[in-house]
Amino acid sequence: MIKTVLRAIAGLAILACGVFFMNGLIGMKGTPPVKPRPTVARTVKVQLAQPDTLAPAVGMEGRVQALNRMAVLSEVSGMLPIGGKEFREGVQFGRGEALLKLEDAEPRANLVAQRSQWLQLLAGSLADIAVDFPDRAEAWRSYVQALEVTELLSPLPEPASDRERLYLTGRGIISGYHGIRAGEERLDKYTLRAPFAGVVTATSVQPGSMVRAGQSLGTLVGTEKFEVKSAVHARHLDRLAGGNAVTLMDEAGNVVATGEVTRISGTVDQATQSASVYSEVRAVEGGVLRDGRYLSGQVRLEPVTGVVELDAALLTGADASEVFAVQEGRLTPTAVEVVHRDADRVLVAGLSPGTPLLAEPVSGAHAGMLVEVVNQ
Repeated sequence: MIKTVLRAIAGLAILACGVFFMNGLIGMKGTPPVKPRPTVARTVKVQLAQPDTLAPAVGMEGRVQALNRMAVLSEVSGMLPIGGKEFREGVQFGRGEALLKLEDAEPRANLVAQRSQWLQLLAGSLADIAVDFPDRAEAWRSYVQALEVTELLSPLPEPASDRERLYLTGRGIISGYHGIRAGEERLDKYTLRAPFAGVVTATSVQPGSMVRAGQSLGTLVGTEKFEVKSAVHARHLDRLAGGNAVTLMDEAGNVVATGEVTRISGTVDQATQSASVYSEVRAVEGGVLRDGRYLSGQVRLEPVTGVVELDAALLTGADASEVFAVQEGRLTPTAVEVVHRDADRVLVAGLSPGTPLLAEPVSGAHAGMLVEVVNQ
């Protein structure tokens, strides 16, 4: 029994000595050196900064609106005849061309009768004029001889004295003259003429129908002058001015119209922080503008000196006021002043000519990053 215990104690002692000896040997072994992971340079493309005088571009969009537009109303009553160039939707009229010509036979005949009665009054007064105003007799006689009852009245001979004027007034000659002139003006209203070149976009009457005084007949929209109303952010208004060049494109990106800014709203919308800008535009050669068409484009602002145009994605830093320059194979943040920002492009100032800058965004870019330039 005692031998068994002694053997167990001896075994444990031998095991403890072995563990102690092994730990001593392990402690004598040095820690292997840790090799750092090799740094691989990222390949990047660069562009050299070339400060220049550039005109910033601001995106704009809106619908084309005819600058000239009018509701056609009739001031007189009459029948709208059938035939000729009719007042129908889609029909185009030139400046000064007759839009509508109502039947005017009756008022025209009444006016001829009115002129005849007035001519009779004037002819009957010639003898008295020859007695009371002998030096004026020839002027009035020539006027009566030249008068045609089917033609517009010529201006009356100017009275040479107050006495002559009172004589003409007392005889009803002057009042009769102005009454006929008023009738001539009213007769002229039976023909409505286009004040500008345009196209009829809506009608409420048909040829052969009766037109009443004050009745709305349709709408004439101009085809010569157009404007586009756009919303421009308030940050661009300081450099926006009348006369700035405007270019508009269709859905395919083709330039269809050019023009210039004509009016800028004096207020800023509180919700969008933008102001309405109106541009008068013209179709390019071979193109056609139509009222209501939606177009997009850009307006060029006043030029800015000493700036470089960059992709907005190249801006970095806490307040996006830095760009990465490449110096000695590493990225170096460089402070810039953002002069203009629109859509995906920016104009920045503060760069020295020839400074190599990143030409395109690099994922994970940071200060000191090792890079290899593949183009310059």
